[in-house]
Amino acid sequence: MAAQIEIVPFNQEWAGLFEQERQLLQDCLLPLDPVVEHIGSTSVKGLGAKPVIDILIGLPQEAQLAEVAGLLLEAGYCYFPCYEVELPERRFFARLPTLERAVFDNLDQLPAQEQHPHTHHLHVAAYGSPFWKRRLGFRDYLRSHPVARDAYFRMKVKLAKGSWESENDYAAAKTAFIHRIEWLMGL
Repeated sequence: MAAQIEIVPFNQEWAGLFEQERQLLQDCLLPLDPVVEHIGSTSVKGLGAKPVIDILIGLPQEAQLAEVAGLLLEAGYCYFPCYEVELPERRFFARLPTLERAVFDNLDQLPAQEQHPHTHHLHVAAYGSPFWKRRLGFRDYLRSHPVARDAYFRMKVKLAKGSWESENDYAAAKTAFIHRIEWLMGL
């Protein structure tokens, strides 16, 4: 089944939704001393987005990545170790209100987002790592460069009209634009 991508206008409530989740994450990850940042399109004022709050969690040491899954599963997040083959320096979690505490080891077992919509995505990495710097750098660039922000929005709207096997394919289609911005930032 083809994935339907929905891009909605910027919503002022996204910042509040992030703050609510940030507090929950700070509390449940307190022993790991996390730094919690709002990233992705919902973090950039004026930028339309898929209505999913993206969150970057930085941990002081990469070794702590091994401890995070149990804590976030207990908090109701789903864990996607299937993505660690491609990005071993990152752990990915999602809040799916219709499905809690599931673990997806294989890309073939991912739940259809039409039946199990995501409300939050968590990207967990070592604080200050290249992954951390790229994600925050891209967000900060879009926040301070309205022309780039608007170009990114136009590209996302155009891509959303296409036919995609999965949301991962849609995300991959945005990669060239993101890499150009990272190059401009010297990352």
